[in-house]
Amino acid sequence: MFKSSSHLLRYVLVSLLAIQGLCSAIAVEKNQTLEGNSERDQGELAVRTSDEYTIIHKWDADGAATVIGSAAGVGLVIVGAVNAWIGYEGNKPDAQKICGKSSIISITDDGVGYKYYVYSYTTGSNCDSTQRAKTITNALSDAFDQLHSEGASAVCLDFDHHGTWHGVIGLATDSSGHDPQAACAGHHGGAKRSNAGFPELEANKVAKRKEIGLVKRTPISVSQEREMSGSTKFSPPNKSQAVIIGIADKIYQQSAAKSCDPVTGRLTDSDGVDYNYYYYASGRNCDTTAQLKTIVTALDDAWEDLGSISALCMTMRHGDGTWRGHLGISAMQSEYPAQKLC
Repeated sequence: MFKSSSHLLRYVLVSLLAIQGLCSAIAVEKNQTLEGNSERDQGELAVRTSDEYTIIHKWDADGAATVIGSAAGVGLVIVGAVNAWIGYEGNKPDAQKICGKSSIISITDDGVGYKYYVYSYTTGSNCDSTQRAKTITNALSDAFDQLHSEGASAVCLDFDHHGTWHGVIGLATDSSGHDPQAACAGHHGGAKRSNAGFPELEANKVAKRKEIGLVKRTPISVSQEREMSGSTKFSPPNKSQAVIIGIADKIYQQSAAKSCDPVTGRLTDSDGVDYNYYYYASGRNCDTTAQLKTIVTALDDAWEDLGSISALCMTMRHGDGTWRGHLGISAMQSEYPAQKLC
């Protein structure tokens, strides 16, 4: 009798644990979106909150106006916006809660002329954000894919991370005739535009990629070799976002130019650690079909395991393509030169 009761109790406990695990999994799937690979936070797997965007104003292309490119064609715009927003973190917000803003920037991306304007604001007391470069590049990419499919030629977008931080970008193709700064003027801190010349659109929030018909893209795999350890270690990923987006920008531009030439540089993270890098590509034409967001995600994910490393070589591959990206990066350039790691 006691043996039978013990088996019954064990069965009930196992069943309850299984139900609890199922409910937890459903809750995660309903409320949050995994970005790339699972991330480790203090030894535990963590689910990151995805950025969402709201379309504040949008103008559809008419006449000779050129449509905003898809994410594959606006990588330089995306990296410019992310770099600006990261640069504003740590600032003290002004009286209007603005953390920082750019001038109007002219750029040609994938053969199309654009003008864009970015700023960030806060609904709290500081300008910091818990966002990562990969989450905001994914959200920007989703936004531009949607706008391209809808035939938009100019837009103002507001991004948030379910916190106090907001990043705003106004973007217009040159042929649209719109001013990207005017498109976003007066929108911050939850303000709503009342100017009849710029009609309000219903807030359009996108939290799940499948809602706008996007397909999952092939990730970049990263292998690590020649790991060196010394007195200066790599900072954690959340402190290295400016370095990650900076290197991703160089990789993206080299691919767009189909250049096999090496590039070098030096970047500093928010902990004050300096990194020297040396990058070159190999393979047919030395280019990859990987989008900027895929490159950023690969670097950001790889950075998770570098807390005990001072220098290393990363080799990147994208699916079955011939492209190989070789990145030597060193936080101790005198002892471990980046150009000798790969």
